[in-house]
Amino acid sequence: MLLKAGHWLGRGSLLPEGASLGERIECDLVAEEDSGGMTLSGALSIAQSPTLKLSIRIAADEVGTYVVDAHIGEVRVDGVAKLESAPNLGLLWNADGGLHAAFTLFPVANGYGLRGFLRERGHTLTWELAFSLQQDTVRASNVVNLRRRRWPRKA
Repeated sequence: MLLKAGHWLGRGSLLPEGASLGERIECDLVAEEDSGGMTLSGALSIAQSPTLKLSIRIAADEVGTYVVDAHIGEVRVDGVAKLESAPNLGLLWNADGGLHAAFTLFPVANGYGLRGFLRERGHTLTWELAFSLQQDTVRASNVVNLRRRRWPRKA
């Protein structure tokens, strides 16, 4: 699977149908792998709206694709994805069939890009996010800097 375990931060935009300017979105995710698949948990912030809790479970199925179960705030969607090789594609839907979303996940410099479309009851929106893996900085007293220091010149 393309996505790896770790702490991921995503920033991007959400563009409702008919709008000329996108709304800023941010996503803070922790991806954890286990023997059955991967769990993504975190939060999704959209412009001035309240932050939404996010939980996604991804597990391989018997035919070489992945089953996706996602909860975004109060919305629950299920779906299927192809995540073993490029292009990584997915399709999600809710139980009553009134919401459908398609997405693609792809490598970009320093992380991954996520683009998608969502259609719900006659309204469409698109989104783009760039995810980067957050590395925790560890300080230690036994680390030596090997770069030369540049001392300020005296006038």
